[in-house]
Amino acid sequence: MPDTPQHNHDEQKSQVQDYFSRTAESYVSSFSHKSGDDLQRLVELGEWDKGQQALDIATGGGHTALAIAPYVAQVTVSDLTPRMLEKAREYLIAQGVTNAHYVVADAEHLPFAAETFDRVTCRIAAHHFPTSPGL
Repeated sequence: MPDTPQHNHDEQKSQVQDYFSRTAESYVSSFSHKSGDDLQRLVELGEWDKGQQALDIATGGGHTALAIAPYVAQVTVSDLTPRMLEKAREYLIAQGVTNAHYVVADAEHLPFAAETFDRVTCRIAAHHFPTSPGL
């Protein structure tokens, strides 16, 4: 395959998926991902409303989705890596979250119409995106 920017971009995404497929369980149990002042601050500053639709981009272990789920009507939990999303789903269900919807999605090319969500979160993840034109 030619060495083009798109090929490099696709290869980098493939490497990200491979890595996070192998490490998904450790992200669910990661102390730094499931706690922290930044997570509490995100919840405090969110101006949440029980009627809102929220999107958590690159959810990882699902900790941000867990933190905001009590404050919104529904949280769409998204991740590029199907295995990571599966582990986040298991974790959120085990924590009693019932208002989540799960979507495998590329953060740089989200499959949602504009203005679908009232609130969008992305925590400890943007540094994994090769480019970020849509963010």
